[in-house]
Amino acid sequence: TSDIAYAQRLLDEAYIPSLRGRPRKRCRWLLADKGYGAEALRRYFDRYRMQPMIPLRSMKRKPKPRLRRLFDRPKYRQRNIIERMFGWLKENRRIVTRFDKLAKSYAAMVSLACAMRCL
Repeated sequence: TSDIAYAQRLLDEAYIPSLRGRPRKRCRWLLADKGYGAEALRRYFDRYRMQPMIPLRSMKRKPKPRLRRLFDRPKYRQRNIIERMFGWLKENRRIVTRFDKLAKSYAAMVSLACAMRCL
C-alpha cells in the first residue's frame, strides 16, 4: 500500500507541542511531495484549515481550476530537513528492515536512533 492510505490516520494522531497550553492537534501548513497531492487528501487539509505545500503533479492535460493552490517554494525547500532525517534513519538496518513486530518497539528504536544522531 502507498503512504497516502495512512496519511489521514497519522495526521489525526499527531500532537504538536506548544510553548503555552495544551498541544495542538492540527498543523498550520504541511510539507509533502507530489505523491500526497490527491484530491481527497487536499479536501481533508481544507476541512481542518491546513495549508498544504504540495507541488502539483505535472500533467499533460490542463489541471482542474479548484486544484490551483498557493505554493510557497522557499517554505517547501525546508522539506529537505525531513528528507535528510529519513536518510540518517535509514543508516540503521534495524529501522529500515523493521525486525520488530510491535509498533511500540519500532517507535522506541526510531527514538533511540534519533537520540544517537543528536549525540
